[in-house]
Amino acid sequence: MIILKGHRFRLDLDEVQASFCSRTAGICRFLWNLALEQRSMAWAQGRHSVTYQAQAGELGELKTECPWLAEAPYHCLQQTLRDLDQAFQNFFAGRAGYPKFRKKFQRDSFRFPDPKQFQVNQDDRRIKLPKLGSVSYRNGKGRHALRLPAKLKSITVSREGKNWFAAVLAEVEREIPKAVRGPAIGVDLGVAQAITTSNGDVLAIPGMTKAEAHRKARLQRSMARKQKGSRNRYKARRQLAEFQARIARRRRDAIHKATTHLAKNHGRVVVEDLRVKNMTGSAKGTLEAPGRNVRAKAGLNRAILNVGFGEIRRQLDYKCRWYGSEFLTVNPAFTSQRCSGCGHTEPGNRPSQAVFHCLKCGRHENADHNAAKNILVAGVGHPAAGLAVAEACGGKALATRRSRKLEARAPGIPFL
Repeated sequence: MIILKGHRFRLDLDEVQASFCSRTAGICRFLWNLALEQRSMAWAQGRHSVTYQAQAGELGELKTECPWLAEAPYHCLQQTLRDLDQAFQNFFAGRAGYPKFRKKFQRDSFRFPDPKQFQVNQDDRRIKLPKLGSVSYRNGKGRHALRLPAKLKSITVSREGKNWFAAVLAEVEREIPKAVRGPAIGVDLGVAQAITTSNGDVLAIPGMTKAEAHRKARLQRSMARKQKGSRNRYKARRQLAEFQARIARRRRDAIHKATTHLAKNHGRVVVEDLRVKNMTGSAKGTLEAPGRNVRAKAGLNRAILNVGFGEIRRQLDYKCRWYGSEFLTVNPAFTSQRCSGCGHTEPGNRPSQAVFHCLKCGRHENADHNAAKNILVAGVGHPAAGLAVAEACGGKALATRRSRKLEARAPGIPFL
């Protein structure tokens, strides 16, 4: 099988190189917003669709009107238009929302899509990029050093906090993995306990602590008090970005370790098909019908996003295919109210967040552990338990066909 695997390295840039990266990211952001505006206006005014080929053909004329566009590598500008075209394709296919305008200091990045335009010297730990020149990148030492495959596809340079990173996308050919012989496992995602499995294990995902939340609030207030466009506001924004990047790296590392453990050791991994976007919707309502418990709902939304439900599911999806296990999502309805022993479903079975006490059979255990067992039953489809599950849900099937089998997909697993 052929997969696309990404490796991320931190770049050691001097002031000139860091300034070039900032300008290039800004130029690509300007081009994205301009192309998005052109497409939106063309459709709004005359129901006319603008293609990638048409916009790419106008790049030369645009450079004469805006000479500073030539500071950025030409391939990065083309790739920006390709990314916008792909965003519209995802929107029309129902996989994503309408493309949005990009803001300054948010996800600054640019991509070199042609392997002929860059060079990676792994012995000297240097990457040579067009117009940027040769820059060093950080890697482990000795046996801990990561060796890149021979066939590289692209390099994406992005900013996280005050640092710039290079994500190298490589094509790797590996044998089709043998099916994992480990037992199936159900995974319940929660706020108090990030990952609870059907065998009783709790995998923690370190989110933002209360002290860190207070520090973030102080940094945000400090930035808000600075005058827009001032040097002090830039410093305050940089401090806030560094803080958020550190929290994100810690959470991402924990999620990688937890999902790798689950995918490697279990033949089937079953999780809830959670709609995170709907779960984290605002409770403000409208002027005519204002919402209730707005502050409490906002706190719950932050807690859900702090765990990273969507990232856990995304990593489990592709890692199960990498290691030969099966990934399945099930309907989350009633999993926290149903007794994993007798199948009795009632809201009163869960008197508190952490406690489950069945009002019919008297079963008493941790609520998240009980939910994980129900998730496993829905995914495995045991005849006896499956009947109780179907009856509790009004005869509706719980399993949704996510990846019941190792489906034939397009070569490669998207990483960026």
